[in-house]
Amino acid sequence: MYLDPEEEKMLDGEYGEAIAMAMKTVLRVAEALKAERLVRVKNAHISGISYKNIGDEGLQFLEELAAKGGRVSVPSSMNPAGLDLAQWRNMGVDKGYFEKQMRIINALAALGVKPTLTCTPYLYEDISYGDHLAWSESNAVLYANSIIGARSNRDGGPLALFEAIVGRAPLAGLHVESNRRPELVIDFTSVSKEVEEQNMYSVAGLLVGALTGNRVPLVRGLKLSKERLDYIKLFLAAVGATGGTGLVLIEGASPENYPASGVDTIEVDFKMLRETLDNYSGTDEGAIVLGCPHLSLDEIMDIISRLPENGTATRKIFLYTSREVYEALSAYMPKLREKNVYVFADTCMVVSPLNIYAGKEVITDSGKAAFYLKAQGYKVKLVSRQKAIEMAFT
Repeated sequence: MYLDPEEEKMLDGEYGEAIAMAMKTVLRVAEALKAERLVRVKNAHISGISYKNIGDEGLQFLEELAAKGGRVSVPSSMNPAGLDLAQWRNMGVDKGYFEKQMRIINALAALGVKPTLTCTPYLYEDISYGDHLAWSESNAVLYANSIIGARSNRDGGPLALFEAIVGRAPLAGLHVESNRRPELVIDFTSVSKEVEEQNMYSVAGLLVGALTGNRVPLVRGLKLSKERLDYIKLFLAAVGATGGTGLVLIEGASPENYPASGVDTIEVDFKMLRETLDNYSGTDEGAIVLGCPHLSLDEIMDIISRLPENGTATRKIFLYTSREVYEALSAYMPKLREKNVYVFADTCMVVSPLNIYAGKEVITDSGKAAFYLKAQGYKVKLVSRQKAIEMAFT
């Protein structure tokens, strides 16, 4: 494998132990992927930072890496944590858990990673078409590749961190243009009207992920455009939950337009959508949980506009977003609490102790949340966002 002079110095330890360790790891992955060289990355996003997910072993790894002098060489951000840093007591989190979660965040901050604590870095980072990234949050990777036209593989959290330290990733997978061509066509034309009218984009995403696996699909017949960020986010996040692909070419939304000749086509009918949705019809009870991926400011303002002027929700509604958006909503918080609506930052329903503050039965508009919460033993109902709000006020 070709290494430039600077990469050789990194590998030889001339820039320190942490950089040498990171470079050795990146090179091992590159060799496994049969990459001929590395490519410089512009930005990194680190997932798997919840104490619930990585535990004491992950915490120890991050603190040791920081103690060895490791530091990222490109702008880097971090995924949601296992709690809201300001409202953790309201989540029923004990002090020991909080302290260990903070040690994880502080170790990453010592490495130079910004404590953004959001799964939607594409809303905050300066990312452009053709940029090479080291991102490890599935919905973010799918959005960057599919909507922006950036280049990132679905790296694991530790690999993305090592790539951030050396500023390079293996030139393989979706970093290579020839690997970004469609390998399958999934056509929703016959059910396009139903998907749009019933807002079944999460269901469509779960189906696409299951049909696609690790291949790159070209999706036709879905009325998705960059103007409907909420639909695109829910769709791509659901794809990432049930499938392993990092790129979906969406007609009308993706900037890349490759021919799809000589590949199989799957025609989606309503029975396929219904069978997918039926997997997530486990309850009509429980709290409403919205914000997987994190809600943007515009999305939360839209939700607020849908709340009835009079009356209080008969069940709790939890919204999840970034700290930046949370702070922009400060004037609305008292009124939202009066309506039984609560906003959490820094975390989400999947990685926080949802069973403690919301119970084991929930309703959501997120296919990704439905998939992972069901796997964790929750009873989950997947509905549209509007339906979820209506259910809370009836």
